[in-house]
Amino acid sequence: MEENILFDTGGQLQIGRKGNTLVLVPFPVCLAIKHENNLIETCPNFILNMDESWIFIRSGSPLPEGTSLILHFYIPPEIKLLAEVWGKVVPIVSSGMLLPSGMLIRFAYFSRWHLKYLERYVKGERHLVDRAA
Repeated sequence: MEENILFDTGGQLQIGRKGNTLVLVPFPVCLAIKHENNLIETCPNFILNMDESWIFIRSGSPLPEGTSLILHFYIPPEIKLLAEVWGKVVPIVSSGMLLPSGMLIRFAYFSRWHLKYLERYVKGERHLVDRAA
C-alpha cells in the first residue's frame, strides 16, 4: 500500500503505510465539495491518492462524468483551509471489481505546494496550521 493514499470516513482519516497497515490520524480533516458555487457535500467518505492526483468519493448519487468541482480539504470546526483542488469527474474503470457507488475525480488544477502542505499536516506536522497557508 502506498504511503500517500489517505482513507477518510466522515473525518476519521487514516494513512496507508507500507506493509498494508493503516495509521489513524488523531485529528480531523474534512472535505467540502463545491459545484457551480453550491456546496453539495461535506465530510464524505473518500480515498485520496496524492501521488496520482485523484480522489474517489463514495456517494449514493454521483455527479455525471465531465462535471467540474472544487474540493476543499479543511480542519473543522474552525474551518482552516489546508488545500483547494479543482477537479473533474472521470469514468471509473473497475476491471470487473465490485466498487461502492461513488465518483472518481481527477485533479485538473491544483498547487503541488497545497497538496504537500496537506500531506505534511496529516503525517504529523500539525504545527503547520499556525503558519499562513
